[in-house]
Amino acid sequence: MPVKDYHKILGVSPGASEKEIKAAYRKQAMKYHPDLNPDQGAREKFFEIDAAYDFLMKYGSNVSARDTYDDSRAREVYRRERERMQKQARARREKKRREEEMFSRPEYHDPILLAKYIMHVFGLLFAFAAILGPILIAIFDDPASLAGTFFFIIAGIVLLAYIYPRRKTWLRLGKFMTGWDQVSAYVRKGSEKPSKDRCCYSAHAMAGGKPFRVELTKTIDSKIRTYGVMNHQVKFRTRTKRLVIPRSARAHFYHRMTTLIKVLTLIGFMIFLPVDSLVWRFIGGIVAGGLLGTAALALAGVRSKVSYLLTPGLIFKSVIWIASLSLISTFGPGFNIQTSGYIYALIAGLLFLLDMFFDLVFGLFPFYRWTFRPLVRQGKIMDELYQKGYQNYQELPVYSVIYPLIRWLF
Repeated sequence: MPVKDYHKILGVSPGASEKEIKAAYRKQAMKYHPDLNPDQGAREKFFEIDAAYDFLMKYGSNVSARDTYDDSRAREVYRRERERMQKQARARREKKRREEEMFSRPEYHDPILLAKYIMHVFGLLFAFAAILGPILIAIFDDPASLAGTFFFIIAGIVLLAYIYPRRKTWLRLGKFMTGWDQVSAYVRKGSEKPSKDRCCYSAHAMAGGKPFRVELTKTIDSKIRTYGVMNHQVKFRTRTKRLVIPRSARAHFYHRMTTLIKVLTLIGFMIFLPVDSLVWRFIGGIVAGGLLGTAALALAGVRSKVSYLLTPGLIFKSVIWIASLSLISTFGPGFNIQTSGYIYALIAGLLFLLDMFFDLVFGLFPFYRWTFRPLVRQGKIMDELYQKGYQNYQELPVYSVIYPLIRWLF
């Protein structure tokens, strides 16, 4: 029904005020209400009056006479969709701003910049080695080898062609935000600041150092949306508790030294351990770094800051990882370990399926919640939160492996 008919039905002109529309509706409703008007067409007329009143009150009396009811509804849907898209765009901009702020901090900016420098230097060296290596081998050893290594020469030339236009900025990627004074301060004990709190990691010490921050999360609800085969989306609604744990300067210093020991041990094992498998080098570095870090803290009389990560669930999953990798590994001779060609499929399966398997099996038992609680007591506040269902992190594929590893290292 055209919009002009709605005005005509109520007896108002386009642009009428809300007060005039209500007054006209009351007048027409009293005239054609079925309880007051016994005529046969009064009932239909009353429904028309009611529809006209609803439309004009909802969309206003200034709509064009050429518009239809469906046109106005489409315009309203478009307006809401535009508002929704604008809201999503604002959320994306805010997320990008937070990410830029996070990566502008020295603890994120400098490691990423260092990794970029290493990659650019390695790329430059690889380009020259790919060109000169095959040529030198052909000259001094076997000329026939040039046919088999000609591909490396092509790759080196392509890489140099990519680097040459960027030669002025290839090794000028920016400045580090952390100065040498700050780097040297990392291996020095900081000064104690006045504090009334006691350190939670070192006995008989006051919390005059940088506190340690822990986030615990609790899943409130989850929604699964299906858009077709192999196209699903899961959204979690969580509640997060952020705890600030008092710490002395002495405990802070030894925690930094423990992080340094873990990282250097892991790098050393990855480079120098005489084992063919990189996966087992990594595992060896993790185990050795953990033992050395624990020994250093024990000698210093300082509690570990990451003991809250040690849960029955993490231990069970670690055992599954070690057992699964052992089944496709060959040990010996000596300390050498080799893995079969199934290593990539196995790692992918463990990353994406182990958490689902764990939840499906142990979720049926009443002790399931206890698998997320630390084996070591963490203090009154944290223990109470664990009893209320809070966890160290969400047990999601890949995330449940990467997150505790990063927290353990740093």
